[in-house]
Amino acid sequence: MEEGESSYSFDTGGGSQHITQAKAHVASFAPPDKTAADYKGAIGVTPDGIEGVDVTVPVYRFSETHLIADSRVTNEYKGKLFRLTGKTNNGGWGGFAEGEVLFLGASGSKRGRGDWEITFNFAASPNATGLSVGDISGIDKKGWEYLWVEYAEEVDETANPKRLVKRPVAVHVERVYDAGDFADLEPPTPPE
Repeated sequence: MEEGESSYSFDTGGGSQHITQAKAHVASFAPPDKTAADYKGAIGVTPDGIEGVDVTVPVYRFSETHLIADSRVTNEYKGKLFRLTGKTNNGGWGGFAEGEVLFLGASGSKRGRGDWEITFNFAASPNATGLSVGDISGIDKKGWEYLWVEYAEEVDETANPKRLVKRPVAVHVERVYDAGDFADLEPPTPPE
């Protein structure tokens, strides 16, 4: 590679996420004279809580390697990369919507020609709109926001025998990463 050239790689292997709520409840089965409790999609309900399950979720990992002139790779620039690590995009960037890309950091080395070879690492997770959890609908979240479900005990009047069950009573969406201006990365904007 010559200065100013770039190379790109990607991986769609996905990521793992622990969930406590199904996208949709498919079926429940009980003995002939009984009716199963309706947990509204909660997974692995026990008397003490909701166990949930680990699932694969879409995560698009990609990296870009750029050859950058020595004069551009200043301590100030390296500091910008450091401060952007662990941040999400604060606006549309490289074909992704705000909040979908997480900057995982960069690594670089100075080459014998005096320029720098820097690899930028990213992960992307899609924003979601119109989600439903149990009887709660209209939920929106950005790709790297964290969604968790709050449960409370209720009596299931339709179960035979009637029983106390845990059901979703609230959905919370939390921002766990700060956003940053990916224009500060300078060269890398993934090809569309």
